[in-house]
Amino acid sequence: MLKGGTALRASAGGGGVRKRMAQYAAWRELRRLVPGAGPRPDRRGWAVAPDLLLHLARTVRQRRPALVVELGSGVSTCWLALALRAFDVPGRLVSLEHSAPYAQRTRAQVRAAGVADLAEVRPAPLTEVVFDGERWPWYARTAWADLTGCELLVVDGPPGTTGPLARYPAVPLLGERLAPGATVVLDDYDRPDEREAVARWRRRHPAWSFRAVPHAKGTALLQLPWQ
Repeated sequence: MLKGGTALRASAGGGGVRKRMAQYAAWRELRRLVPGAGPRPDRRGWAVAPDLLLHLARTVRQRRPALVVELGSGVSTCWLALALRAFDVPGRLVSLEHSAPYAQRTRAQVRAAGVADLAEVRPAPLTEVVFDGERWPWYARTAWADLTGCELLVVDGPPGTTGPLARYPAVPLLGERLAPGATVVLDDYDRPDEREAVARWRRRHPAWSFRAVPHAKGTALLQLPWQ
């Protein structure tokens, strides 16, 4: 665990006192809203920033999802589970992780926070999937075949290093497993690949609402119609 505000300064992404203070304020509000010893965001750029963690916690409080599915595990896994506990939501979290060492690390964080009963970190190796005449490296179907009625989908993986538009398959493959009114949250919306992925999702599902939020790394929010 990192000391002081070092992690928060790094997570602001780009410097500037105003950005650093915004992340620090989000971190303080998250810890006030969701009691628990969750892990801090760390120095590396792939960590979910405090402003998005706070948004996810508020979403859990408001939507009270019975099933949260997360693509890519980490700090957010722990805080999502802590939010389920804090707001007494009778739901569960399933996080798909392709990296075995990283999955092990996340499980240790979840256990340390006392929410292992709410969060399942599933091994999900990347395999080739084919749809719309294209091939993509994505999470093995065996890892998510049983997931239905998802009310909150958090897309923070696979990493962009796995290939172009790495996160695009999330909606084409899991769209039919989302519940009416479900929310889709995509991290890193400031990156070109994520913007293109969202543009394709919106063309596939023009009835879904869309909003971009100016978080530290950009966040895209999509919501399904209730019917």
